[in-house]
Amino acid sequence: MAAAAPTQEGSSGGGDVPPISLDVPALFAHAETLAQAHARAPVAAAGAAFRQRLLELARTSAQRSMIALQGADLERRARAGRIRTFGDERPADILFDLAQPLAAWCAEGRHVEANIVANRYLDVSPQGAAGWGLLPLMLALHTEDPEAADRMLTPSAPQLIVIGGLSGTGKSSLARLLGGHLGRRPGARVLRSDVFRKRVNGLPPETRLPARLYTARSNADTYEAMFESADDHLACGTTVILDAVFLNRSEREVAEALAQQARVPFTGIWLEAPEGDRLARVAGRTSDASDATAAVVREQSRRSVGDLFGWHRLRANRPMELILPAVRAIVERGRR
Repeated sequence: MAAAAPTQEGSSGGGDVPPISLDVPALFAHAETLAQAHARAPVAAAGAAFRQRLLELARTSAQRSMIALQGADLERRARAGRIRTFGDERPADILFDLAQPLAAWCAEGRHVEANIVANRYLDVSPQGAAGWGLLPLMLALHTEDPEAADRMLTPSAPQLIVIGGLSGTGKSSLARLLGGHLGRRPGARVLRSDVFRKRVNGLPPETRLPARLYTARSNADTYEAMFESADDHLACGTTVILDAVFLNRSEREVAEALAQQARVPFTGIWLEAPEGDRLARVAGRTSDASDATAAVVREQSRRSVGDLFGWHRLRANRPMELILPAVRAIVERGRR
């Protein structure tokens, strides 16, 4: 069922430095095409049959043990209609079908692309924290090398990374490049406030919201939904990246408290750039979940950020090739 993955000209195909010139619209379109096809596929009330299929595909004791451990989640997904009948007439969980191209990317060392597509899929077709937690198993069962497959099932201590900064500092670009290098494959779950703002209003990510819906109450509801989701993902052993402005000190304090409560390492990254650079970035956006305008950028410039004690402040008005390694080093130090 899964369509062929879009190629990336100039991709390194592996190594420590991910490709910077990603075709994000093509990756998003790939995820959206899959989500739409899955929504159209007939529901199959065949949870037991699909679980048996997974057991037949398992090649190691680690894979069979993980199938047994995830049995309750698989059954819940079957009852929720997540198992569909695809072209080969065989029932499969939609995440199993999603995992096929993700596994192909991972085998090529293209972990950033796999992470972007996985995150976009769950942004447009929410599956919950337990759904993201199933992806390592689904990826492993699509991976030909048994040792590589079992490495995907090895637990990785979760972390909470927060990327804050005024609108137009490149938070989402950094989060997308960082996510594929953290935690178990397919990597970190990136939770973006702009996506949650639309979700709490029952709308797709790129829907433009009128200014009247940008209220203190709406802002509080957005952050609350994002924090609840982060808490759920951390409880499932998933590393989380939060992508939001975090202009208010209280929002930053809640994020840090969330990490303390979950007993996971916390890293706060604050991106800074001159107003002119931020205005240019916002003006150049197309089909983006953010509703930030030039007026929003200027209004944020007049507000005080307050104390950023403990957060790492980084200049964002420089090439991502310089920013990304610095952030990865900061995150790695935070794990120790």
